[in-house]
Amino acid sequence: MNKVKNKIIFSAKWIAYTALSTALVVATMAIPAVPTVAGRIYWVDGMVLLAAYLLDPVAAFISGGIGSLLYDAYHAPHMMAATLLIHGLQGAVVSALLHCVPPVKLKKAEWVKAVLCAIIGGVIVVAGYFAYRSITGGVSVAVASIARNIIQEITGITIATFLCYATTFKKQLEKNGLLPDFKREIINADKKEVVNGEN
Repeated sequence: MNKVKNKIIFSAKWIAYTALSTALVVATMAIPAVPTVAGRIYWVDGMVLLAAYLLDPVAAFISGGIGSLLYDAYHAPHMMAATLLIHGLQGAVVSALLHCVPPVKLKKAEWVKAVLCAIIGGVIVVAGYFAYRSITGGVSVAVASIARNIIQEITGITIATFLCYATTFKKQLEKNGLLPDFKREIINADKKEVVNGEN
């Protein structure tokens, strides 16, 4: 993300990664939900959190919010607005905590911070859907959905953390220069003149 003459310009890489991560969130609709005693468990949270682990808060909000909205356009159209806000905030908050709150750079223990941030994101999702269902269906309906949402968040955190940190996925992206440089594109965005991500 470049800023020239106080106008933010999104780089082609930023746009491509945001679009790709949004598409991956939508693509999880092709994976069958898992029925449990608590309800059906969907896979969407794993891709929302993966976007939050890899991208900046704005990109993570778009991926989580718009991706989940498009997902619900097929599964549950009546929940699209709530999904946009809840999963958008989930992605943005997790990304902001992981990338902006010290310590920003961790070596072997980054996954621990990522999990802690993702748990906070999970609280946002569980509380958000509890509030939404309390308003639309009553408190008893909202309470009944808590267990399913908690299981779904644990599943999502496990998937995202495994893909990002238990494999070489993130390291390979960084090694080959395929991951947007968070420091240059976001933190330095308050500079008056940045050209192609360089001061």
